Amino acid sequence: MLLRKIVDNFEIIQPSCQEINIYNPQENALQNAIIKGKSVKDNAFCIIACDTLVALDGVIYGKPNTKQNAIKTLKILSGKTHSVFSGVYIKIDQKEYSFTQESKVKLRKLTNEDIISYVNKYLPLDKAGAYGIQDDVIVESYSGDYDNIVGLPTDKIREILREYIDVKD
Repeated sequence: MLLRKIVDNFEIIQPSCQEINIYNPQENALQNAIIKGKSVKDNAFCIIACDTLVALDGVIYGKPNTKQNAIKTLKILSGKTHSVFSGVYIKIDQKEYSFTQESKVKLRKLTNEDIISYVNKYLPLDKAGAYGIQDDVIVESYSGDYDNIVGLPTDKIREILREYIDVKD
């Protein structure tokens, strides 16, 4: 959905790599994007890889994978402002680019009932931080690039690709 905002023609290839976990959230996102991008053994003109994570006070909150972990994560993030970091790796025309982008999100103060209801209805088990801003349910406010929070910083990627290909504005 987000990549279609930039280009029409692309293929999604699952990377074959093991993600790393290091203590600096920004560096963690960047290194995982680079690892993902370089693991793609494809002769494509352009490869874009991204890793997005949620962090609060230096602690990384990735995909919860279980309802119990999602509930625990949302209890921690409830009522607090946290960072969403996306690391991006782009290889295009034999050149490589990498960067991170940070956005801030504040969740509403959530009751236990709010959290359980949200997790049961939206099943955010595959979303960093156990929520999706696009659900428009538990986020009180945000600053920065909305698409970055969803999972791909489209403006910055568009800016890099514009030098090489026709992109959508």
